[in-house]
Amino acid sequence: MRHHAEPTPPTATGAPTRADAAIRRDVEAVLRRRMWIRPDQVAVRVSDGTATLTGAVGRRSTAGIVARLTAAVPGVLRVADRVRYEFDDAELARSRVDRTHPFSAEPFRPGR
Repeated sequence: MRHHAEPTPPTATGAPTRADAAIRRDVEAVLRRRMWIRPDQVAVRVSDGTATLTGAVGRRSTAGIVARLTAAVPGVLRVADRVRYEFDDAELARSRVDRTHPFSAEPFRPGR
């Protein structure tokens, strides 16, 4: 299992504007609602506006989305992303092999 090490920059500066417990609840709700990720999969700890994420997901791209969704929650000043992943799909996400055009079932051939 690999660790998602891509740093997430702070989303704001200054002192926390919300209680840490409220921020944690909101992050957990966003992850559950948008990604179907339960707190036993990715744990969220918040201290002084810094959200620390731990746990594991299947793909690297999912780990990145989890960190970005967390950073967008009001009151989160910084994300410490310690989410691990099983499969690094970064190359697949950039690959154009076997992609289809969004309006066709035919394979997408760039330049044609």
